[in-house]
Amino acid sequence: MDTTQSATLDDVATRIEATADRWRRISRLLRASSHEDCASLSLTRAQLRILVRLQQDGPAAVGHLAGQLGVTLPSITATVDRLVQQGMVSREDDPGDRRKVINRVTPEGAALIDRLQEGKKARLVSALGNLAPNDLEALHQSLASLERALGELPPWSDEGKPP
Repeated sequence: MDTTQSATLDDVATRIEATADRWRRISRLLRASSHEDCASLSLTRAQLRILVRLQQDGPAAVGHLAGQLGVTLPSITATVDRLVQQGMVSREDDPGDRRKVINRVTPEGAALIDRLQEGKKARLVSALGNLAPNDLEALHQSLASLERALGELPPWSDEGKPP
């Protein structure tokens, strides 16, 4: 490989890192509105993460949730306890194993997540409406490419780590 190719590969790697960093900043800006909403609803970020995970992936035992979210079992148990007290999560015996308890989002918890996600979407739609038409089209095409690239990646393991 000659020095020109090496420099080009370095430029691409630098651009990839800068783009990933920009994506994280944008995600934080979008989450900013949901943090304000969570604070007004007396929800912690940890509680919100559990609610979203249960809504997206369906009912789960605390051990499974702890593994997915990378937290300790005592920590997640206490957080789920608070969600149960708030009526956001319900507990049921696992019909396949009576020693296990399954946690599921209640209709109240699902409605709360839907409201928070709608607020985040409204914030995004408002920002997109401020883009010039050609910038919006370029972003749309780029996001379609990113969506395809993500769809081609192998799935991650249950531990949340790449294969």
